[in-house]
Amino acid sequence: MKITISPFQREAMLLELLQQVIKDKLSQGELLMQLRKKVLGFSQERYAALVGISRRTLSDIEQDNENTTLSTLNRACKPLGLKLGVLPRQPHMLKTLLIQLADHGESNDHT
Repeated sequence: MKITISPFQREAMLLELLQQVIKDKLSQGELLMQLRKKVLGFSQERYAALVGISRRTLSDIEQDNENTTLSTLNRACKPLGLKLGVLPRQPHMLKTLLIQLADHGESNDHT
């Protein structure tokens, strides 16, 4: 099923889903599944072939199976412009980090 959305709509959807992940309302596996379906309109088979993993591995990722390596998770997220990493669990630390990153980005935009 081919889905046509604008780059603006794609970015807005991505940001909304990422906010849900940060607020623990959506898991990383659920995020990947939502983006695969809603942004790309890909079946598991098609997306798995695109990223070079088996459909079963993609299913495990989307079901948040804990046995998936970070390398495989990043391979699955790469076509969506995402990379998994380490973030603080404490909300105040996460907020501080995001503010610092935003400030750093603004200072680099003016150089």
